[in-house]
Amino acid sequence: MIFKPTTNQITLHGLGFLQVILNDTMRLNVWHPELPRRSCFNQSSIHDHRFGFTSKVLIGEQVNQYYREVKKPYSDREHTHFAYLHEGERSKFGNRPWLVDYKCTLEKVGDEEHISTGDEYNVSPYIAHSTNCEGVCVTLMTKVSEHNQGSHSYCVRHITPDVDFDRKQWSESKLWSVFNDAMKQANHLKG
Repeated sequence: MIFKPTTNQITLHGLGFLQVILNDTMRLNVWHPELPRRSCFNQSSIHDHRFGFTSKVLIGEQVNQYYREVKKPYSDREHTHFAYLHEGERSKFGNRPWLVDYKCTLEKVGDEEHISTGDEYNVSPYIAHSTNCEGVCVTLMTKVSEHNQGSHSYCVRHITPDVDFDRKQWSESKLWSVFNDAMKQANHLKG
């Protein structure tokens, strides 16, 4: 499948951050408390990527949790999540489709990973994880490999995912305003 990138330089993401496209492989991700998240964020923040990447925390602290799918038989009542495949053209809201791919059970792998300013981490393609930031956090993400199968979001069973989260609900100027505020806060923290 061919994945056409968004044509906007700055976009809003349903996981509560804005993304600034620097080039084909580099993204600046900015978490800010004012940014909206999809309504099911707490039940659908676990996801993977169709690419591997290295990410460096430039400002703030990021918290990651990794997960694995439990490979054991289970009944329909025992699975914890639905895995939704993101493939296809973007909707009018700027999202790729949420296609039910399969049922699964996820369990945490290790403890939460706290990444502080100046530190970096690596994630391989298709590794399930969640990412959270308190306050303002800025990361520089560099893609290191890409694959042709879409990524997944994992949503807790019995929860309907927010497939119509509107990535275009804020104007570019409002997104740049949040970006500028994050940079000002970062400069203030430096003293």
